[in-house]
Amino acid sequence: MYRICIFSMKFYGRSNFNVNSIRSMAGHSKWANIKHIKAKKDEFKSSLFAKITRQLRLAIQDGKSADPAINSILQSEIDKALKQNMPMSTIQRTLSQFKHVTQNVKKHRLDIRYKRNVYIICIIYTDNFPSTKMDAASTVKKSGGEFVDVGHMFQDCGLIQSQYDTSKLLDGQSLEDRAVEDAIEIEAEDIQIVDITTGYINFFCNPVNVHSLSTKLSKIGYSIENSESLYAANNVVTLPLDERRAYDIFKEKLRNIPGLEEIYDNVAYDALPSDM
Repeated sequence: MYRICIFSMKFYGRSNFNVNSIRSMAGHSKWANIKHIKAKKDEFKSSLFAKITRQLRLAIQDGKSADPAINSILQSEIDKALKQNMPMSTIQRTLSQFKHVTQNVKKHRLDIRYKRNVYIICIIYTDNFPSTKMDAASTVKKSGGEFVDVGHMFQDCGLIQSQYDTSKLLDGQSLEDRAVEDAIEIEAEDIQIVDITTGYINFFCNPVNVHSLSTKLSKIGYSIENSESLYAANNVVTLPLDERRAYDIFKEKLRNIPGLEEIYDNVAYDALPSDM
């Protein structure tokens, strides 16, 4: 798995684009911690349906309708839910459940510093954030954490996970060449070839452009598996085994916060010793 940095087209014209120079910059990509994030996010699979349910509710709220035929935002979330193997019957029950809900659920960010060098961003969806934060305050304080603005420790970025049918590649064209060409065309900032054989590719961009770039990629033949905004730590830290265990316990407590969607941190997620 490797990454190729794409320079902004407003600074480099297409005719001056040099693939070899771009490849040489891969190790310096500003998305260098994206692999760390995605590995960590896999830990949330156990609460996947709860997350999907919240996204469906938000789509109904934002699109002002529980009918996917007239709410394109909702239809997009339903498609994602089906790809994540949520049964259609469960989706339909969810749509019925939130059809007449009047409370507005909003996205909130809870910043935490844990001990001396761990920085955390929690994404929470709730209609009563002050109450949620107050309830979490005791757990955070008892565990050695505090509420502090940690935004400067992270970069907000957009991720589009896609797949390209490699049988459609032109004669002599590699998946990498095709992805680089398309990334320049749609003005993505970076790409990551996840699997050459299956055609899985990650595109990175400004988070405000995630939806528009996903649409562009879909129109030129890519299957969009997932698209989202996330936070990448500027620098990661490796915790000693005892501190890592204590931190993992703290994270489990954070996951009990109602409406918790994601946890981003600056901890290196290398495999722990087998005796853990």
